[in-house]
Amino acid sequence: MLMQKRGQGTIEYLVIIAIVVVIALVVVGLLLQIMNQGSGLPETTAKTAWKSSEPWAIVDWSRSEGVLTVVLKNNSFETLDFGELTINSAGDKNSIGTSNVSPAALVTKTISGLGACTAGTRYSFPKEYIEIDFNTPSIAGKTQRATADIVGSCS
Repeated sequence: MLMQKRGQGTIEYLVIIAIVVVIALVVVGLLLQIMNQGSGLPETTAKTAWKSSEPWAIVDWSRSEGVLTVVLKNNSFETLDFGELTINSAGDKNSIGTSNVSPAALVTKTISGLGACTAGTRYSFPKEYIEIDFNTPSIAGKTQRATADIVGSCS
């Protein structure tokens, strides 16, 4: 009779541990699902990374239809000449460049021809395909590689 009670206690203990593990897995699964459905965390992280990049920072961006609007900031201590922002091999379509961009000055550029973008849908441009061409007072033809993706929701 004593052996039956000892075995029963062990089984009850294991069942309680199993229930706690199942509840923990369900909670983790729900949290991951919520984060993947657009809690804004990836876009916030990308914007934070871009704001601290040098010499060019992208302080804001938005996409409507097939047009991406990007606000760049000269984060260096010297005046720069903006050349071109390239995303997915589609360069800046509106201008050849902007000369004499002072330190901390902002430049707004638009890139068209990136395909349709329906309002509310998510978009992403991987950092591997984002480049900024520019000139410094002493060196021409420099290229800055992206520090983060450009992601968001179409408006």
